[in-house]
Amino acid sequence: MSFKIALQAIPIILLLLLLVAIAIPACSPNPDTAKRVREYKSALSSKPGTEGENSEAIAAFGKFLQNIHNKSYLEENTSKIYAPDAYLNDTLVTHHGPEEIKAYFLSTADTMTTYEVTIDDTATSGADHYVRWTMNFSAPKLNGGKPVISTGMSHVRLNTAGQVIMHQDYWDSGTNIYGQIPILGGTIETIRRRFE
Repeated sequence: MSFKIALQAIPIILLLLLLVAIAIPACSPNPDTAKRVREYKSALSSKPGTEGENSEAIAAFGKFLQNIHNKSYLEENTSKIYAPDAYLNDTLVTHHGPEEIKAYFLSTADTMTTYEVTIDDTATSGADHYVRWTMNFSAPKLNGGKPVISTGMSHVRLNTAGQVIMHQDYWDSGTNIYGQIPILGGTIETIRRRFE
């Protein structure tokens, strides 16, 4: 085999490796959505929360959401906001307890170059509190580093000390995170258009 033929084969080999790298994760099993729902319902039943308005604790939670980019704030306040047995699912991952939650948010803060959350509205129904928010953030690996804007809502329950014992987020992570990843984002957008 001549050197010239070997050089011409390199792009083909790289393309094949890329296709294999994409195909292997695509063949992995689908996420167990029933398991995720069971985890959420288990958190609801095991963490009934305390009934009532508790506007101070909800305001503190809102301030926490607004400071997820601030590592020193996270270090100082996560265990004040989240109870020792807290449950968090932000649609991407599930974590338990303030140490796990803090580690997750600290690693998230490392990935962002800009971050801003606006609390749009709050509502209370018995022991359930709902915080509706708009998030504007940027990260070098998402959307070419340009801002990503998302709306969402956090469903929280509080213990008698006003700490969060259950935190379930509702937002479009498919479009706003996975949809911003090169190649994967285009695939998600193509699938979304087919449903229209």
